[in-house]
Parts: sequence; C-alpha cells; structure tokens
Amino acid sequence: MAAGLCLASAPSQGQPAPAASTPLLIGMDVPVGSYTFKWYALIYGEISRRVGVAFQFESYALKRMGLQIEAGVLDGEANRAYGYGLTQPNLVRVEESIVDLSLALYTANPALRLQRLEDLASNGMQVEYRRGILLCENALKPLVPEDRLSDVATADQGLKKLMAQRTDLFCDFSLSVLPALHTPEMAANKATANIRKVLDLGTAIPTYPYVNKKYAPLALRMAAALKQMKAEGLIETYRQQVEKELGWNQ
Repeated sequence: MAAGLCLASAPSQGQPAPAASTPLLIGMDVPVGSYTFKWYALIYGEISRRVGVAFQFESYALKRMGLQIEAGVLDGEANRAYGYGLTQPNLVRVEESIVDLSLALYTANPALRLQRLEDLASNGMQVEYRRGILLCENALKPLVPEDRLSDVATADQGLKKLMAQRTDLFCDFSLSVLPALHTPEMAANKATANIRKVLDLGTAIPTYPYVNKKYAPLALRMAAALKQMKAEGLIETYRQQVEKELGWNQ
C-alpha cells in the first residue's frame, strides 16, 4: 500500500492559488518521512506555491511505480533520469533538473580496491544493485556474469548484505545510501563504519520531474520555477535544512 503526502503551499502576493481540483499524484521511490522525502517535500512545496498546483506524493518501489504510471494511476514521478521518458510515452519531462545524483559502487571490505569498472569482468566479486536503477543495471550486466550479479529492493538491504559479507560491491545513488546509513539500526551497528565508496560511476547525473503529457503546459511552468529556485540557492538550502533537522551536520 502506498503512503502519501499532499503538498500545497499558500501563495505569496501576486502568485496564483493552488488549483482546487484533485492534487497531482507524483510517485517517489523513498519512504514517507525519510531524508529524501523531506527534502523533496520542501522543493515541491515551493514549486506548488509558484505554479499554483497542488502535488501529492505516493511512495512506491521503482518497478511498481513504473507500472502505476503505465496504468494511469500516477500523474508523474518526482525524479528520473533524462532518458526515462523513452520508456514512458505518456510522460513529458520537466526541462529543468531537480537534483543531480552521484552514482557509485560501495563496499564494506577495507581491503577492497577497484581502479576501473572493467576490472569487474575478471576479479570474481559478488556485485549487487538496487532494483529498478537502470544506470547500475546497464553498467554492470555487460561485465559481471549472471551468477555473480544480483539485485535488491532497497539500499538498506544492499548495505546489510555488504556488512554481512554476502556481497562485495553494491551499486546505488549516494542520495539513497546516505539516509540508509543514518537509520537508528545502521547507526548502532559498528560494521557500518566499514562502508565506503570505492568507485564513482558518474557524478552530477541530472534527474528531472516527469508529468503526464496532458500536463505539458504545467511542465513548462515547473521548469521555470525550478530554474529560479536554483538561482536563488533554495535547493541546497532545503537540503541543509533537512540535514540539520535530522542532526546529521552537527
């Protein structure tokens, strides 16, 4: 069952009021109340204020979220890679990125070293990635034999398997790994200190909001709002605000 949150901020003077109709249902692949959810709630709350449309987040696993888009249950997704729209013809991309993601391989083995991705073809390591992240899947499948490659549903599961030495490497976005490492359970585990980034697979990968093509005019307004918000430094301000609230940067 998906959980959600409705975001509709009061407009400032001169800004249009949020639409009175049903909020747009936007899919997100993180739990309600998580670090990323809180950050995106602030971002989308400000977008809502500026464009005059209410948004409601619904939390799903990546694969199920794609199915919900295809079924017409969701009106859009909070953040996806640039090429995601090629797999979802009913969506249009908001032509301004919302957050740039860093994709990496992580390990809990202090002795493990990896100079380049191509070394995975011959080093016998057990490699895993978070299910639904096509950038990980596409990078790893040509190099890692099927019997040494697996996937998991969440970053938490992937990190726990590293700590238990069931896998050698885990591929995910840093934006997913960071909050997973700060859960009470993980923070209380001494083995968490061994988890580290061993190889970057790409930095500053821009991700974009997507909305149903029937909202194409709204996508233009959202792009303009996001561009201005970034110029004002709000995206980074919101990130720092959430981390301060969670006590991460004290």
